[in-house]
Amino acid sequence: MLIICCFVLLNAAAFAGPVSNAANNQGLVFENISVSKLQKTFEENNSNYFIPRDNWEVPAIFLKQLPQDFYQISDENQRNELFIQILAPLALKLNNEILAERNELEKIESDFQKGKTLSNKQKAWLEVAAKKYDVFSRLQGKERTDTLIFKLKQKIDIIPPSILIAIAGIETDWGQSRFVKEGNALYKEILWNDKSGMIPDDKKDTTYSIKRFASLYDAMKSFALKINSGVNYDNMRTLRADLRYRRKIIDGRSLASSFVLYSPQKNFIGLLDYTVTFYELNNIDASKLIYKLPLQKPAKQEIVIKT
Repeated sequence: MLIICCFVLLNAAAFAGPVSNAANNQGLVFENISVSKLQKTFEENNSNYFIPRDNWEVPAIFLKQLPQDFYQISDENQRNELFIQILAPLALKLNNEILAERNELEKIESDFQKGKTLSNKQKAWLEVAAKKYDVFSRLQGKERTDTLIFKLKQKIDIIPPSILIAIAGIETDWGQSRFVKEGNALYKEILWNDKSGMIPDDKKDTTYSIKRFASLYDAMKSFALKINSGVNYDNMRTLRADLRYRRKIIDGRSLASSFVLYSPQKNFIGLLDYTVTFYELNNIDASKLIYKLPLQKPAKQEIVIKT
């Protein structure tokens, strides 16, 4: 006699808690969640520590913004560790999306190198990507295609989660900045001569404001594009390409020194490297995002008995 147990998962209402489930391969998305509920969710999904240590897996639990009572956490270590735990899945999700773009680019490159005529869709993809990543060329025809592919391969690549998390921690004082509270601004991206953003406390300089974002993920995605396209990060991209060519791990400690132009803050590179090292953030660089976990407990159990 065979007993088959079938579990039915029910979706939660949109943004009243989790808005999607593992069955849809989207993980859990939360808005306006409390610290205690978030911690319980992590525990239920085998994520009791703020960085992966044994299984190198990070559950796909995504927050649109920091918990509503995050700013009331008085213990600095607890606050910092929870900040890392919140941003880790977002950083891994972002890198998965960047890798999907890179895979598409490599497919186009493979066809081009084999002498195949690129489809109109492939040509359009290259042009859109070139505009997105600020790649310019006056060349035409095959020379243009070859140039765009070469330059885009330098720019479309992962950014270690350790770097994304550490810089966010430094920029926001581990989530304490009012800019992340009011506008999810993890990296204080500046809008010059634009007052549509958040006005800095120093009202003497009225030439800029801080850009708002709809979610933490949007802020991280915008920052990653800045790193992958901006001229100030050419050295980082060259070092990253060398690591990939030599089949080395693209990790935060290896790339930290290349962010020398990121901040005017004295010894920023030392602070960045220390943050990555102290919190063992390279563990997240080596981890993968896991969707197939008991992200929601079964709401209903149906037992079917077959003879």
